[in-house]
Amino acid sequence: MNRPFLLIPIETKVREFHAKALLGCFAAEAGFHVILGGQNEMHHQLRFLPRGIYLDKSIAITKAKFFRKCKQLGNRVAAWCEEGLVFLDPDTYLKERISIASYNCVDSFFAWGKVQERVVGSRIRGSENKIFCTGNPRIDLLRHPFRNVFLPQADAIRKLHAPFILIDTNFGLYNHFHGRDFVVRTMKEQGRLQSPEDEAFLVRWGDYHGEMYRHFLAMSKRLSRSFPEITIIIRPHPSESLETWKNETRMLSNVKVIQEGSAVPWIMASEVMIHNGCTTGVEAYVLEQPVLCYCPIASETYDSELPNALGRKADSLDVISALVHEAMSNPSGFRNGSEANIRRNALAGEYIESLTGSTASEKIVSVLRELLSHEVISKGLKKEDSFLWPFLRRLQTWVLWAKPAARRIVKGRVGGYAYLNQKFPGLSLEEVQQVLDAYKEVSGRFKNVEAAKAPGTTSCFVISQGF
Repeated sequence: MNRPFLLIPIETKVREFHAKALLGCFAAEAGFHVILGGQNEMHHQLRFLPRGIYLDKSIAITKAKFFRKCKQLGNRVAAWCEEGLVFLDPDTYLKERISIASYNCVDSFFAWGKVQERVVGSRIRGSENKIFCTGNPRIDLLRHPFRNVFLPQADAIRKLHAPFILIDTNFGLYNHFHGRDFVVRTMKEQGRLQSPEDEAFLVRWGDYHGEMYRHFLAMSKRLSRSFPEITIIIRPHPSESLETWKNETRMLSNVKVIQEGSAVPWIMASEVMIHNGCTTGVEAYVLEQPVLCYCPIASETYDSELPNALGRKADSLDVISALVHEAMSNPSGFRNGSEANIRRNALAGEYIESLTGSTASEKIVSVLRELLSHEVISKGLKKEDSFLWPFLRRLQTWVLWAKPAARRIVKGRVGGYAYLNQKFPGLSLEEVQQVLDAYKEVSGRFKNVEAAKAPGTTSCFVISQGF
């Protein structure tokens, strides 16, 4: 059991699961035992899990205390920033997402591309050597051959809904699952708003989201009328309230609000995808699908450059209707061969590493292998801190879950677990194994990589090349 361990938590299943499972395959192939599972349970079970490398999705200020705990238990810590591809201006991104205290706790930080590497490096003076420009496994999924994993799902979606227009939304600051003021209130409690100016900035940003939300609602109604034979599918961000969209569109017979599974097969199955400031706009571009950016209003402060620049833009209902018609009439020629597309390719190359050549997953695993010392590897599975005492571990998990539940009841947030369930509705061994088998089939790799349930857990699984 001298193989190193890599712990990969999942917070938002629809966004992270497939990419992190793919990274797990590459890591297992390189000699790691990988523990993949729900973030909350992994946090609660951390002291019982084998020591190794904990790979987080953020270095925000809220992570510093947990990272210190990880290191006190004998782990190394690596991280990337899930929001590091699509962000506002660098100053706002650095203030909200990049904590020096958290960064100082990590041993390696993985950047999406050159732009993020420069931005983060500008704040972390003197320790830029921990930043590696690798790209992110989410982009690996969009490359051949791994995108082919989603073809069966895309075919099934087409059979149910095609032809359809996909509208992806990203208005959590206004239409949050817990209501309009939830993000501001939570960030204040976490100490992430350091001044009245910070709070005012966030409130104005929420107002901007609200205005954009109303424009997208109007667009949905217009497209419903303009294309009565076409289904309009609205896919809200995982943090958003689905019920709000459903209530607003319930009278439109060809409009559906659906938030199921990964966004990738839905993009692949759609005739055209519409968004504003959403990472799925980047994903649609890499997948070579027709993608439109609806920009009825604009803000130098609150608009994100990359996703809005990678699609054809529309600033009115008439223009968006015309572009949808064009995309549906001539999808193969919608974005090919133009000077604008050459500029988009160059921009994408600045923001996204590993679009060609070695995958981001391979580069990340290579860094992680270098990171591990002999001392960390030799810990492996130890009798007193690994998969023992399932009953005591489960009991501790119940206690740890009961404490935040009690706090939520006291604060009147009894819907908290419904929100957590929307973000991570559970994970089964069958799901994990199916994804691993699909990666094997499309790539011809990972022949002996298998999954097994991590004893004493409900949503954690070991991925390894032989047990």
